[in-house]
Amino acid sequence: MKRLNTLFEIALIVIGIYMTKEIPEIKTIGIVLILAGITSFITSMSFSANEPYDERQKEVKTRSGHIAYIISIGFLYLILVLVNLSIIQDIQFAVLLALGGHILLFPITLLYVNRKI
Repeated sequence: MKRLNTLFEIALIVIGIYMTKEIPEIKTIGIVLILAGITSFITSMSFSANEPYDERQKEVKTRSGHIAYIISIGFLYLILVLVNLSIIQDIQFAVLLALGGHILLFPITLLYVNRKI
C-alpha cells in the first residue's frame, strides 16, 4: 500500500508540474496538485506504514493540527496586511499564497511535533 501511495504522490507532483508549465490556463490547479503531492509525501514520511495507529499518533496529529491552525490565522493576517499595504498587488497570487501556506503548514508542523514527542 505504501508503494501505491508513493506512486500517487509522484503522479500528483508530475501532473501538477506538467499543468503548470505546459497549460497556462490551469496553472493554479497545477500548483494545488503539486502542493497536494508534497503534503501527502511529508505526511506519509512522518509515520511508518508498519506502525499501528495508536494514542501517540492521535496526540501528535491533534497537537500539530492545533498549532498549524493558529499559525495559519497569523499567516492569513500577514497576507491581508501585505495586500492592504500594496506590497502584494496581485490578488490571485495572494490567494494562492494563502492556500499554499495553509496546505503546507500541517505537514510541516506534523514533522516538527513528531520529532519533539
